[in-house]
Amino acid sequence: MIRRHLPILGWLPGYRMPWLSKDALAGLSVWALLVPQSLAYATIAGVPVQYGLYTAFAALIAYAVFGTARQVVQGPSATVAAVSAAVITPLAGAAALGTSKAAPYAAALALAAGAVYLALGALRMGWVSNFLSKAVLCGFVIGFALGIIIDQSYKLLGVDSVDGTYMEELFGTIKEIPETSGTTLAVGASCLAVLLLLRHHRPRWPRALLVMALAIIAAGLLDLADHGVVVTGNVPTGLFSLGRPDIGWSDTGSLLIGALSVVFVGFSESLASARMMAQKHGYDIDPNQELIAQGAACAAAGLVGGFANDGSLSKSSVADAAGQRTQMASLINAGFIILTMVFLAGLFEDLPSAALGAVVIDSMVGLLDFGELRRYRRVNRPDWVFAMGALLGMLFLGIIQGILIGVVLSLLLLIARSSTPGIRQVGRDPKSGAYLDVERHEGLEPTPGALVVRVDGPLFFADANRFRDRIKELLAQRPDTVRAVIIDADAISQSDTDGADIIVQLAQELSVDDVSLVLARVHASIRDLWERAGALDVVGTDRVFNTVEEAVLSERS
Repeated sequence: MIRRHLPILGWLPGYRMPWLSKDALAGLSVWALLVPQSLAYATIAGVPVQYGLYTAFAALIAYAVFGTARQVVQGPSATVAAVSAAVITPLAGAAALGTSKAAPYAAALALAAGAVYLALGALRMGWVSNFLSKAVLCGFVIGFALGIIIDQSYKLLGVDSVDGTYMEELFGTIKEIPETSGTTLAVGASCLAVLLLLRHHRPRWPRALLVMALAIIAAGLLDLADHGVVVTGNVPTGLFSLGRPDIGWSDTGSLLIGALSVVFVGFSESLASARMMAQKHGYDIDPNQELIAQGAACAAAGLVGGFANDGSLSKSSVADAAGQRTQMASLINAGFIILTMVFLAGLFEDLPSAALGAVVIDSMVGLLDFGELRRYRRVNRPDWVFAMGALLGMLFLGIIQGILIGVVLSLLLLIARSSTPGIRQVGRDPKSGAYLDVERHEGLEPTPGALVVRVDGPLFFADANRFRDRIKELLAQRPDTVRAVIIDADAISQSDTDGADIIVQLAQELSVDDVSLVLARVHASIRDLWERAGALDVVGTDRVFNTVEEAVLSERS
């Protein structure tokens, strides 16, 4: 049990020294990406930039100890940072965002998210990651990326920030355009142009770190702060403080509710990263242990004053490309982060906010997968509708509301698809003796006097009436006299009282026309439920058979 919950005890004793060079290179490569992103994402979370470094250090250490994926990199992410800001804004106040006053609330939310993660892990609820459909998640991510680009645009223009939903921010920022600072716009546009060019022509270069370094040098040489360009300001050099955030217990309820949003968003990305790496390198991960790892990473970040975080697909891809073999790379990366906090943090004091905004926008460009959205429209229009619903909900209503819409849409999608099982007439194949779909196979033997139907899916409250109506529809298509309706129930894996009641109703309605209802291949659990509900008393236990062939022969005799 200890080794299962502390995976580091499995891989560390067997660590091989030849792996160290590759892990060290991977750690350094990710450090070059993680440092600028941590600083930038801290501004999204609404806290001073140094808290991004605190978060990165704690998250790297915690995931290395508890995580089951060898190449996943844990750290600050734009999505979770934005959710964090949305949750803490009503608690800390909009005026506190970006200052040290908001940091305790962000840290408390990280602890709350850690508690939720750990509880879900203890209950072995790793399956929750499958709740959001890919279509809804696609729309959510694109809407979120567009929203963050809108949210950061004021930094590039050098105008005042605007509160509200993303669309309200967009219209408000457009109104601020006449107040644009030319110098700030030049800095922000230049940084963004270089980032996008490097993304296209030199994707493996640490473009964010390079652009930040160039922006800091330019700010010092050209005295940009004296020309109206906003810079980061004081960035404390040194280590973090360890302890519980100093906020009242009265906010616990709101933080726990907000933590659910963090979990829904963060675990989807984290588990997707872990599964992709595990599949690529041929090993297995434990979703329940991944919940515990995410909980440990968030809780650790909260204890050092950081904010909620997750496993990053982009940073994990960089680590994998650099040859990362184990989580030793994350431990090495954490060492580099410590050195950054102690020796390099002060260098970021002259970093223009416009450069930070450009780094965030460049990161969001990578999430704008409109091709996937078009694919949903081409392949399955309902998927596209749900994706667009999540996207528009994110833009027009806000982050938390967008997440709620995503969950509701996924639930509706699940119900809609579960309530439309395939109900098909089948006929006997003279060669194999199997009963196959008459619409897809030719040469099937007819079943005189009987309608044989296969149900491919559950039979429960959401589809009970549709099941009855479909049987009546198939009966109406038979010009000959039907004496029995035979239901092949092998694919009915789930049912409820409503499902049993519709069996009773159908049997009674058929009996009025001297047609009997016959059941075949009913699973034991379903049969027990229908028996307890009285359905088999109406159908008759002598009308329940182990095979379809037995049911057909019984009607011929």
